[in-house]
Amino acid sequence: MNFNLKPDTKETVLALSLSGIIIVSFYLIISNINILAGVFGVIFHALLPFVFGIIIAFILTPLRNLTEEKLLKKYKISQKAKRKIGVAVSIIAMLLIIIAFFWLLIPQMASSIATFIGNLSDYISNGQKLLEQFNGGDTEVSDVLINALYSGADALAKWMTTASGGLSSIVGYVGDIVSNITNFLIGIVIALYLLLDSEKFTLQLRKVTYSIFPVNFARWLSSVCRLTTDMFYKFISGKAIDSLIIGIICYIGCKILNMPYAVLIAVIIGVTNMIPVFGPFIGAVPCLLILVMIDPIKSLEFLIFIVVLQQCDGNIIGPYILGDAVGLPTFWVMFAIIVGGALFGVVGMFIGVPSFAVIYTLLKRNVENRLKEKNLTFEE
Repeated sequence: MNFNLKPDTKETVLALSLSGIIIVSFYLIISNINILAGVFGVIFHALLPFVFGIIIAFILTPLRNLTEEKLLKKYKISQKAKRKIGVAVSIIAMLLIIIAFFWLLIPQMASSIATFIGNLSDYISNGQKLLEQFNGGDTEVSDVLINALYSGADALAKWMTTASGGLSSIVGYVGDIVSNITNFLIGIVIALYLLLDSEKFTLQLRKVTYSIFPVNFARWLSSVCRLTTDMFYKFISGKAIDSLIIGIICYIGCKILNMPYAVLIAVIIGVTNMIPVFGPFIGAVPCLLILVMIDPIKSLEFLIFIVVLQQCDGNIIGPYILGDAVGLPTFWVMFAIIVGGALFGVVGMFIGVPSFAVIYTLLKRNVENRLKEKNLTFEE
């Protein structure tokens, strides 16, 4: 049966049909989220070495290209030799950074944590006195909080000493760590092959894509992949440099202000700064709690310092390094962080912004193209 529908009617029917399919699919996914999560978990665990390899290759590709195209440009050697040297330089640089991290930062962080735990009882006493001062000498509230802290410490000690609790969990954690280290080492080998023959693997993927899908859709899919790669490169590289600078400035500032546990605080602030908008606040909260128990005056100094530092980062350092890297308005940045965090935790907060930036860019292009076809313009 042939229905002679007007173009506007056809578009309405198509839009309603697609909306219905999306809603039903979303409902089915949400209803079976636990089953899907289990299936994807098994698949992800099996492919973890390849995930590590792809991530390592993704991160090291700019350094490899820089070595090939800039540092070795004036040398008259073959392209294959340049490629091998570029890959070797990028792998060695990564290993040196990892070694430096474990050699310099980890011991200092472990020392800070051990010192903090050793002085925890004194810090709790300081916190109790501080609470009593705020409550006008009333010890009821402080007693409840202090008893809760001591009960938690006792429960932790008992858990650590029972075979069914701490011992088995520690063995499990050690097993997970060994497994992840093994997967990471295999990932380095996989990354080595990917970096050496990236053009070959890219060409193979393009052949598969064009053989399966229609040409127009394959071209669109290739452009989406390029956009995604570019967006993630800009965001991750820019944010990593920005967070490194903030961590170093935080360490220097803490040393100048004679803050305790400067290395630990700087690492927390630097790492959490990778999360846009909310990261600085997430990192500052535990640092403030530690400093309040040690010295309330120092905690106030730290609060003022961190506010000034984050204002400098948000208005000067961050924009200079990142620029308009992802092209997302602030509202949608917050939306991406909140939704990503709700779905995938801290990892979701980190990758939510570049992922949503890709979706936002594609939707924006589609809307602009459709408006152009209809000769419609809107003033912003």
